[in-house]
Amino acid sequence: MKKLLVVGVLFLAQSLYAQVAETTLLYGAESYDIPSKKLNNSIRISVSLPQGYDKSTNKKYPVMYVLDAFYSFPILHELHKVMSGEIEPVIIVGIGDNRISMLDWMVTRYPLLTHDYDAYEDSFQVNVLLKGAPVKLISGSGQQYYDAIKSEVIPFVETRYNTNDDRGLVGHSLGGLFTSHILFKDNGYFTRFGINSAALFFNNDEPFKIEKNYFESKKQLVGKVFISAGGLEGDQMFVKRANKFANALRSRNYKSLKIESFIFQGESHTSVVGAMLSRSLFSLYGLDIDRTIGNGHK
Repeated sequence: MKKLLVVGVLFLAQSLYAQVAETTLLYGAESYDIPSKKLNNSIRISVSLPQGYDKSTNKKYPVMYVLDAFYSFPILHELHKVMSGEIEPVIIVGIGDNRISMLDWMVTRYPLLTHDYDAYEDSFQVNVLLKGAPVKLISGSGQQYYDAIKSEVIPFVETRYNTNDDRGLVGHSLGGLFTSHILFKDNGYFTRFGINSAALFFNNDEPFKIEKNYFESKKQLVGKVFISAGGLEGDQMFVKRANKFANALRSRNYKSLKIESFIFQGESHTSVVGAMLSRSLFSLYGLDIDRTIGNGHK
């Protein structure tokens, strides 16, 4: 009898532990795995809907697509709730899988978020950032990834949800680099861009060459752009280039382009994530309201 009791207690303890250890979804978020012929794999997306969203109505919403949903979507999903009175209603879609290890995430994202081949960076990523892990990285699959986003992810979202043609793209680090390319490669299809802590140094400052060539082609840029970096990320690598990129865009005097830039002092490449996501959300979708608090409080 005692043996049965012990077994029963152990079973109960294991059951309770299993209940505690189960992976939980973010409250109110919706997730899907979209088959991708472009990548011969599936793409995980997560969706955060604005307050009051009702599929049965005819109201259409802009969509903000955010890269590296592995870490960015949980933050944005919660910000979406608390900032609802400060931003216009927007659907937020995170692109990226949050069910893999940190190493797997870093290895899979690197080629997908880089449009150019850069042998030096390939080696640097493995030897320094991945501390010599037994993996091989080859940059330059960014166009393939973008094709998958545009032809597979976005049609899925726009078929399932009440969306309009107002699309935004936000990225951090390599995601910021990726977004800087899309600013010029597909401007008009996307009209809101969050370029944060972007690796603009990639392939010998390739984004600056793209920007210059784009301007010389006499094309127009439309929409809103938010550019940021963390003050502790290194003046040469990130801060200087973020300012240079913002100033280059401002100097072109594009009539239909609004540019905001900000350096988050005291923030590192990782600690800046929360701040830059919050600021991107407001910069790109903020309402023209009084955001101060405490007026009239004794």
